[in-house]
Amino acid sequence: MREGDLWVVLEQRDGELLDISKELCSQGRRMKRSSSGLVAILVGMEVKGLAYRLGQYGVEKAYLVEGEEWERFNPEPLVDLLSRVILERLPSAVLFGSTSFGNALAPRLAIRHQGTLVTDCIDLRKQGEGWVAMKPIQGGKLNLRMVPASERLPFFTLQPGVFEVEEITPAQPMEIEQIRYETSLEKICSKIIGFIKADPKSAYIEEAELIVAGGKGLSNEKGFRYLEDLADLLGATVAGSRVAVDFGWVPYERQIGLTGKKVTPRLLFAIGISGAFEFTIGIKDSKFIVAINKDPNAPIFKVADIGIIGDLHEILPKLNETLRKIKE
Repeated sequence: MREGDLWVVLEQRDGELLDISKELCSQGRRMKRSSSGLVAILVGMEVKGLAYRLGQYGVEKAYLVEGEEWERFNPEPLVDLLSRVILERLPSAVLFGSTSFGNALAPRLAIRHQGTLVTDCIDLRKQGEGWVAMKPIQGGKLNLRMVPASERLPFFTLQPGVFEVEEITPAQPMEIEQIRYETSLEKICSKIIGFIKADPKSAYIEEAELIVAGGKGLSNEKGFRYLEDLADLLGATVAGSRVAVDFGWVPYERQIGLTGKKVTPRLLFAIGISGAFEFTIGIKDSKFIVAINKDPNAPIFKVADIGIIGDLHEILPKLNETLRKIKE
């Protein structure tokens, strides 16, 4: 078993720490040994102010990498940087979010360091001198328990929206260490010149800020087309309940709930969804929820910020028409 601090590699966007990064820090604090520390790696342009706020999530030390060259995410130089720091500082394990960011870095680093890699973890904890991870398989029907080889450096990616965020009052000021990294541009094979905003229809629902989710109450494909029209008008991502997946209206990777994905959008429409626990556990961290259901006693109204009681086949066409007029 390697001795050392537990590391979390954080993501930020436009100077704001993403929710998955807060989850990584909180889970890292719960898992680390008393004899070791929780260290965060933060990379970006002018993010020092953000680094000082990491202490409230349990971070004891932050390695800060700043510069104009880090304004845009480029996995190639970032893997080189992280690899060098790992060799110098020898962490006990490294955590990433199971996002496009983490999925681009963790496998490369695991190969480079001949380590172990467990992706999409929904549970992770210490066991004796090693680690035990849990990840869903078979379309979420089973959970696989994995114990990485103790003699190799373990890398983990954690699913967003699964691990609870806890804010604390730091016992002592957090330490920040600036890391300098110089590389020749000639050695970098790829150059990021810009980003194209993802099409909501193909975006990961775990990272979506606007979600329109449908369930059994849609009744048929016509009802689901109303839902898709609403998503297009809002620029939202389409998702669904387990029933919607079973009917073939939504692919499994867009299923929300206990056997699907946990989501944390700014706005979520739950349309024709009764709101059983198996579904609501996947939306509990959404910022604002609008529910439409004809059953006034549907459990979904207990978690919704706004509830609309009525026939969605009458409500959605009118709502869509109103939104079209507003956009015009």
